[in-house]
Amino acid sequence: MMSRRVATAVDNGGSGQARSMDRELRVVDSPDFHFVRALQCSAPVTREAVSFLDTQSTSHPFQFPEWAGKGAYLALLRQRGELRWFAQCGVFYPAGRVVPVRALSVNRGPVCDDLALLEAGLHRLVEESRKQGFAFIDVVPDWTGDFAGSAGTMLARNGWKALPGARSSLRLDLGRGPDQLLANFRKVTRYEIRRAERQEVHVRMARAENDRDQWLRLYRDMAAQKQFAAEDAGYVGRVLRWLGDEEDRGGLLLAHKDGSLLGGIVIVRSAARCWYVLGATVKDNRFSVGHLLQWRAIQWAKDRGCLEYDLSGGEYREGVDGGTAFFKRGFCDNVVHFLSPHRYVTSGTRLRVSDFMSKVRVGLRIS
Repeated sequence: MMSRRVATAVDNGGSGQARSMDRELRVVDSPDFHFVRALQCSAPVTREAVSFLDTQSTSHPFQFPEWAGKGAYLALLRQRGELRWFAQCGVFYPAGRVVPVRALSVNRGPVCDDLALLEAGLHRLVEESRKQGFAFIDVVPDWTGDFAGSAGTMLARNGWKALPGARSSLRLDLGRGPDQLLANFRKVTRYEIRRAERQEVHVRMARAENDRDQWLRLYRDMAAQKQFAAEDAGYVGRVLRWLGDEEDRGGLLLAHKDGSLLGGIVIVRSAARCWYVLGATVKDNRFSVGHLLQWRAIQWAKDRGCLEYDLSGGEYREGVDGGTAFFKRGFCDNVVHFLSPHRYVTSGTRLRVSDFMSKVRVGLRIS
């Protein structure tokens, strides 16, 4: 069992320390692990989860209960009544909904800064997934640095397998003053910010439903033009309405000139970090509204005490010289690397059925 394995790792520290750890893990392995549908979660539990996420350096906005999609679950582990481990788990069908094989996806989680508790919570999640009949669990964590290295070793020890897909992002240190931050941007970035300001582009946080609807239409149009898969408008709209009610959590920053919408970006704060998560702008050769939007987002984050601003907006790919990657490096060149996605197979039979049916469907499309 998990408690015996983790306790053995501290035996060399003395029998007293081992007994203390064993007592602690018996509390962790108590029945106080909950796996509930997100839509059935009570408001007090949701607030508890949000408060916990604001204390963890491994947190990410995509783990907020309000970010949960249809059919999602929340997994919570408490120690002595206090929430210490959290995972917002999406449900998907690897071979399509016509094949009744389900899997779990923990996007940017689980969240827990304590490695031993992280291991214990994952153990409980695996047990619950087996009971619920899921084929496998995929985790795509936001773990970096030494913690990511230790957590990767822990996952391998417990039977998790690394998946392809290295992830990285750019994170700007907000510890300097605004003038110093601006001075450290690339020269062309500073120029574009000042040019947009001279053109009297106005940036404000959206609060009205009409503002959000107008930007969503722009976002869908841009997705069609650039041929990328847009997020579901109903889902994004629900998230934006939540942010509209949480002034210090983030929101949709909109840029206007002469009453016309030029674009907007979605930013969200968790703990002491703020993320750029989504954006859509119109092309205008007179100025680059994207530069000004990012600068206002950085200022918003700093004003609210954030220590870092993450420019990912999805993914940042190293080695790409142009386009979005070049734009983001104008603000920051500090690359952070995340632990690769990992998978734990909870039902080999269900996984084989899913893989077989996926191949059949691909074959039918080709023929």
